[in-house]
Amino acid sequence: MAFCVTPAMSDHNAMEAKDFHGFKGPDKPSLIHIDKKKKSITFGGVVMADRHEAFVHPVEKTATKGYDPDHWHLIISGTQATAGKEGRMAMFIGWASDIEVSDALASLGAAKADDKFDPKAYNDRLKKDSPYPDMAPKGTPIDVYITWVQKDGKEKTVEVNEFVESNAKKKMDYVYIGKIHPSHCIACMYGCPGGKIANVTTTVRDYFERGHEWKLKKGVLPPDGTAVMITFKLRS
Repeated sequence: MAFCVTPAMSDHNAMEAKDFHGFKGPDKPSLIHIDKKKKSITFGGVVMADRHEAFVHPVEKTATKGYDPDHWHLIISGTQATAGKEGRMAMFIGWASDIEVSDALASLGAAKADDKFDPKAYNDRLKKDSPYPDMAPKGTPIDVYITWVQKDGKEKTVEVNEFVESNAKKKMDYVYIGKIHPSHCIACMYGCPGGKIANVTTTVRDYFERGHEWKLKKGVLPPDGTAVMITFKLRS
């Protein structure tokens, strides 16, 4: 895989965003490479994992055990997120919008399951009698890979479970859920409706009531600021 992303690709390999964060005007070329044969998409990004781990966020006072929104995100869109209210601390900043990523995966056949998983999975997080925070997302399984160029000039690729670990001894397992909740999140580490892909093995309730958390495995990823290629592949 060539380690580059160009603003404009051929019609075969690129899709155009019809609606970019409310912008109404000529279609813009996407920064996402779509490989129909491999059923995968690839877009550029930047490592922020060490900063993600070191950052301490004031907890949400209304949460029973507190809530740290800056340690929920594996990948957030750098094309949309800001340093203000909408800013989030993710392990990676992705140089594509979450909408573009969602649409690119859908063009390859990715789909959310026809189930009851919806924004209440997050919105009802403090309601102990609500069944929604216990629901795990369902959809087309997605494998997640990160590639970068090492000092010797050779590319290295790792799968998501090679650089994250759970205090509950779980493995990340992503599925496509698409645009069911407005956010800038591309990939959530939990079963949250904000991500365009979400992890099925750790629900919102697991975080709030059971203390399940994801941490970075040290020494696997390159330093913060390193350019990477992020690949989502539909699992066969």
